[in-house]
Amino acid sequence: MKKLGVLLLVLIVAATGLTIAADQYRYDLYAAAINFETERAGLVKKQGTIGDASFAYLENTNAEDKEAIIMLHGFSADKSNWLRFAKHFSEDYRVIALDLMGHGETLVQPDGSYSIVDQVEFVASVAQLLDLKRFHLVGNSMGGAISSLYAATYPDQVITATLISPAGVHDIPSEMDALLETGQNPLVATSVEEFYQVLDFVMEAPPFIPGPIAKVQAEKAVAKAELNKRIFTDIRNDMTLGLEQRFAQIKAPVLIIWGDQDRAINAGNIDRYAQLIPKASKQIYQGIGHLAMIEVPERSANEMRSFIAGIQ
Repeated sequence: MKKLGVLLLVLIVAATGLTIAADQYRYDLYAAAINFETERAGLVKKQGTIGDASFAYLENTNAEDKEAIIMLHGFSADKSNWLRFAKHFSEDYRVIALDLMGHGETLVQPDGSYSIVDQVEFVASVAQLLDLKRFHLVGNSMGGAISSLYAATYPDQVITATLISPAGVHDIPSEMDALLETGQNPLVATSVEEFYQVLDFVMEAPPFIPGPIAKVQAEKAVAKAELNKRIFTDIRNDMTLGLEQRFAQIKAPVLIIWGDQDRAINAGNIDRYAQLIPKASKQIYQGIGHLAMIEVPERSANEMRSFIAGIQ
């Protein structure tokens, strides 16, 4: 019995030591995890420059002769949101997962605007720089609104667009809208603890995220809290401009995917969104939140692949 107690004590001490070491080297672990997922998706990190500003993106190599897909993440997110989704496309398409303005590793413009309109023009500049004449778009949340407005602004460039819980139509209020009315923003984390609350808010079926990895993500989010507040204000102002009326100019077939447990943007808006777009299809995912490409990456990717195949 005494030996068993000693062994248990040794195991507890060892586990505690590993936990402390994992926390101490969490940024190394985070970098290794992102690199692993990036390689697994068949992508590499790249950078480009527009004027004096640099931007970051993920792309697969030796795919210049294939049809391209530009992937646009949501508010306060970055290009890594697409990794497990993108791996289902990287063999057959030229995949470009972009860090949008003010996000990820794309250079922050201190006095810049982060409106949907300006983000559209940023994506257009990237497409021109990468010599993309025609391509597919997929966007989540803020990235969905950017995708919609891009397809309306540059209809001849977009082959198809897939929108995952897109911003842009907010006729039916969400849980987030109610919280915003009280002065709370459930998408902006000002502490590590609040970041975990953000994850719980935006996902109904989240993937497992190791503690050290989640802590790094939290610390990065907290460091950008003030910038995120500013970006959110720009986006929120866009919602009052009636930009959704321009969606009627979209020529491309559009697939809209929405999780029925989305607390950020009410899934009930899918019908109105689809009505605004001439050629729109829609899918509601039961038991899924705001980030279907993370919560069910294989399912949502296969849905998009089948949609693309069906219109060609």
